[in-house]
Amino acid sequence: MAKELNALKEYLVDARERKYALGGFCFWNYAYGMSIAEVAQRLKLPMLYIIGDAEVKFFGGERNAVAAARTVAENVDVPVILHADHFRDFESIKRAIDAGFRSVMIDASSYPFEENVARTAEVVEYAHKAGVSVEGELGRIAGSEQKMSVDEAEAMQTDPDEAALFVEQTGVDILALSIGTVHGEYRFPPRINIPRLQKISEKVSIPLVMHGGSGTPEEKVAEAVKYGITKLNLATDLVKIVGKATAAVQQQEGFGYSVANLYAQAYKDLAEYAEHKMRLLAGSIL
Repeated sequence: MAKELNALKEYLVDARERKYALGGFCFWNYAYGMSIAEVAQRLKLPMLYIIGDAEVKFFGGERNAVAAARTVAENVDVPVILHADHFRDFESIKRAIDAGFRSVMIDASSYPFEENVARTAEVVEYAHKAGVSVEGELGRIAGSEQKMSVDEAEAMQTDPDEAALFVEQTGVDILALSIGTVHGEYRFPPRINIPRLQKISEKVSIPLVMHGGSGTPEEKVAEAVKYGITKLNLATDLVKIVGKATAAVQQQEGFGYSVANLYAQAYKDLAEYAEHKMRLLAGSIL
């Protein structure tokens, strides 16, 4: 019988209580996933994968993604979590849950507050019946291509009072915040709003998470963990590592094409990056 995956909530509740965080690593194939899972096992940390719509399609569907994550789980002794990241409609989330995901995110942050609440609450009701934890998002996380003034950028960030109301009205387990990070690469100096995070943390007791971890200053990440951040999503950095490593190895004298020759260095570099980030986020618990 295939090993089951784990729900995310209990691990992030522990992280908030003990002031550490987990890295959410973008998942796109088994071999890459194992290279990072072996690091998690060595450090005795839960292995948390995040996967968006694009990566699900790359796997050929939700069930294939779950099967790959379960195969990882069968080969390590630490909990393995597969988290649906930035799914935007009820039907796609329902498919993920029915396929075996035990942690999902409903991103309705582009809608007005009331509609975000309604869409998130609908997912919470379905997911909780299946024992699945739910992450919601309040506030808008900018894409790297967006150009805006400092005032415009801050206007997109999560309002502390709205955050408390959102959690109360939706019953969501985990809350994703907008405090100045971006998806993709930063095209401007990062301005992480720690004072805003502090205010939210005072009003919201559930685990808080921060998206857009690639390129975010590590001293700000460490500070954010002190004020309730329990998960940091990492994707762009991982893709860049593979791209740079595979490009570089092909330029080496005597290079011959094989799967091992092309990807071995990339997976080694990924494992080194993952260990660095896991240690940064775990802090004193290691």
